[in-house]
Amino acid sequence: MIVGQRGRLEYEALLFAASLRHSSPDFAGQFFVAEPQPGPLWDRDPRMTQPIKDALVQLGAQILPFESTHFGQSYPYGNKIEALSALPKGVPFVFFDTDTLITGDLAN
Repeated sequence: MIVGQRGRLEYEALLFAASLRHSSPDFAGQFFVAEPQPGPLWDRDPRMTQPIKDALVQLGAQILPFESTHFGQSYPYGNKIEALSALPKGVPFVFFDTDTLITGDLAN
């Protein structure tokens, strides 16, 4: 899972997804991009633009919306914590920062 939101992070999310598919083409796991939803903790809509979301989905991502109930815009790093609530319950996961590039096969 990574967190994607409007601005720089949506482009980083797209680069992460492209590097994942290029370097680990047989990756069989689920790939989630958690996306904060608009609300009172945001001055503007934090959702990714539609062309970026479409490209992420083409690369196999599942977009997981989540509500920012504690952090939002005032503490962007807190969104990583709140994004965990969007993951399916009881399923193991790995969290990556969006500025990570995958350079080898994850199965190795």
